[in-house]
Amino acid sequence: MGQECATKVSLVRKLVFLLLLTAGVAAAQLQQFRTVDSPQPDENIDQPCRYEASFPAGNKPVKAAWVTYDRGPDITAFYFDPDVLAFAAKNDLAMVLAHQCPAARTPEKGEMDMYPEHGLGRSLFAALHSLGEESGHPELAQAKLIVLGFSGTGAYFGHFVAYAPKRVLAAILTNPGQSDPDNIDKIKLDEDGVAVPELIIAGGRDNVGGVLKPYAFYEHHRSEGAPWVYLVQNNIPHCCINNTRAFMLHWLQAVIDQRKPDPQRPLLPMNLKSGWYGSIQPCSTPYKDHWGLPLWNVCEAHVERAGKTLPNKEMPSGYFPTEALAREWLAFIKLPDHPKTSFARPSDPNFGDPTKLNP
Repeated sequence: MGQECATKVSLVRKLVFLLLLTAGVAAAQLQQFRTVDSPQPDENIDQPCRYEASFPAGNKPVKAAWVTYDRGPDITAFYFDPDVLAFAAKNDLAMVLAHQCPAARTPEKGEMDMYPEHGLGRSLFAALHSLGEESGHPELAQAKLIVLGFSGTGAYFGHFVAYAPKRVLAAILTNPGQSDPDNIDKIKLDEDGVAVPELIIAGGRDNVGGVLKPYAFYEHHRSEGAPWVYLVQNNIPHCCINNTRAFMLHWLQAVIDQRKPDPQRPLLPMNLKSGWYGSIQPCSTPYKDHWGLPLWNVCEAHVERAGKTLPNKEMPSGYFPTEALAREWLAFIKLPDHPKTSFARPSDPNFGDPTKLNP
């Protein structure tokens, strides 16, 4: 949410420097292209928005762009990660990093406007055009998008799917949360938005984003046929999305294989008549999120082929194009504890953990 929107620019710059040192040749040798987009007079944007891009596949035409919104080191690491860059090279993806761009009018100083139609949507598309021209990849202007957001930008990209569903190849919303009425569970999608595959990741001990509001968003649109996955990291607070990187990449590969992204052609739909489905059984905890809603982990889960019955006492929790992906999700979600390995606020690794709050 808005608390981490004030991440210091100096911290991010230090992180970028360290990542380039440690990520190896793949990241360090990629040419970076940058652009700045100034807000229009009627837009709710407080300052020019900064974007950068790289092209791991080199001169090959871009089939899609992976757009990550900077929300601290935990998520920004994806832009430089060697495994992600190798995935991008394999699939002819451009990598785009959008820097935090606060609103001029907002109840929480430094926060972004959650509605892309108020300016940030136009700004991103303008940046893609500029970056495409600068890099010699003009097809970037019309590329389909993978969008990855954490916390407030997770909620933002939920709104972005509603704004431009036909441009979104896949959406990954990690620990999504925002102040009401802009929160993720308030988003309503039309038929095109429901068809966009989404991976929604929540932390079982996250009192910032919670588990119930992200699940309410998932369940509302699952009943409309959304090809989505809901994934809980057990006993994880408002952090640590890097734990999910391997599953995330495998899920994205399955989505790309079915949707066949091409800047000049419509995306293909997911085939919900085949594949596998999953369900979860929550385990209650004594903790609540900051709205006062219960937090819970997952103590049991199952997967079955499409058309077969899952345990009726469990909550529906995912569609998987392949058996391998379903079983990977099952193995991950049944771990009793997931590791705390990366943080949105490295100086405050307990941020969002209700067990660490002062009485």
